[in-house]
Amino acid sequence: MRSGKYRAERVRPGRPVAPLLGAGIIVGAWWLVAHNSGDGWVQTLGDLVFGVLLVGVLGPAFAVSRARIEVVSSPADAVSGSPVEVEVRVSSRVRILPCAPSGPEQMVGGTSRSFDDGSHLVLIPARRGVHHSIIVEAASAAPFGLQWWTRRIELYLPHPLHVSPRRGRPLTLPRTTDDGEGNTGWARTDSAGELRTARPYRAGDRRGRVHWPASAHAGELMIRETETPRSRPVTLVVRLPGHPDEAERAAEQALATLLELLDRDTPTLLATDEPGGTVVATVTDRRQAGRRLARAVAGDAAPPGETGRAGPAAWISR
Repeated sequence: MRSGKYRAERVRPGRPVAPLLGAGIIVGAWWLVAHNSGDGWVQTLGDLVFGVLLVGVLGPAFAVSRARIEVVSSPADAVSGSPVEVEVRVSSRVRILPCAPSGPEQMVGGTSRSFDDGSHLVLIPARRGVHHSIIVEAASAAPFGLQWWTRRIELYLPHPLHVSPRRGRPLTLPRTTDDGEGNTGWARTDSAGELRTARPYRAGDRRGRVHWPASAHAGELMIRETETPRSRPVTLVVRLPGHPDEAERAAEQALATLLELLDRDTPTLLATDEPGGTVVATVTDRRQAGRRLARAVAGDAAPPGETGRAGPAAWISR
């Protein structure tokens, strides 16, 4: 079954099939014995027990097959290993276990037949990446809790969820030297250029560009606007290895290095391999760095000029 918001698989028993078949055989034998008896009350009692057990065993399959789950809203960014909430609409009360990305099992939905808009799923992505959908396992044992039936459902997100890596240990960066005239070494900041003007702070501005004298005079944070920096930006080249664990560690190191360069207010280019090819572009804040590394895929982990052996996963190029 496929729609614009989810895709569901067939309903299946949540437990091994053998107990379910055994229960059916016992219930069927009870019903035959009751109907072969001459007493009317025994037949009535047998029919009642048979009906209750039949509803208790097969009713949850109908309930979970009728349950509709849709994602109402989801964040655009997350960090691997940290919880993130996704708001869902559920037509009936079910137990949901997030599978990809994983998360804790929880009961969601109300008791009414209308959609419940106040339910949230907690996801804890184990690795970086870009998710266009999430896979959950919905289960129900309604109405009597005798047998759980499950159904795996792929829920499409309103927009991609970018899971950035954790912040690891950065590469060793050389110190920045200053000759006393505003000229620095390899990591000269763009705030070291000629001051053109000062403007009010905007979201995303780096703290190294705050103009404190102008801020004190204006009574609000003011940001330096400088001429074009005279130094060339540095380029952080990231070539992730094929092994998932090694790629995760390399991405964590790359993120830490990028944040270190941004804290130094250093113009930085990030070169990564993405599904569409190699991308080299400027990175200006943490969100942008996290999204670029979330989209990065494995590449040739060997620095330029060194072939025939494995090289580092990330290095700085001038």
